[in-house]
Amino acid sequence: MAKVLLVGYIRELLEERSNVFHAAGHQTTLAASPQAAYKAIEEDIFDAAVLGCNLPEQERNQMARQLTYRNSDTKIVMIYLLSVKNTAPADALLPTTSSAQEVLRAVNHVLKTKKNPKTDS
Repeated sequence: MAKVLLVGYIRELLEERSNVFHAAGHQTTLAASPQAAYKAIEEDIFDAAVLGCNLPEQERNQMARQLTYRNSDTKIVMIYLLSVKNTAPADALLPTTSSAQEVLRAVNHVLKTKKNPKTDS
């Protein structure tokens, strides 16, 4: 079981993803605003985080940095728009059309991989 932070503005989408993650045995924390996400990051350590496409790119990258600062092993999955330019903090990228099952598969995949301390920060 992994602790996963799900971040995005669309509550229904977060709840749908959360239901799929719970069915797979993961624990989730939902954050429907940047403020809620930062509060969750301060209060807990996560194994993975899914950062939604509707967050501004700079905000999403800052969250990714804070998550990995708190725990360098936290995996970051970003849901992206084609216009996103900086995806460096992401361990996996998914298009906005990804289903909750596809997001779950991506999280499960990155949780199985180790970060390379020589090339990853």
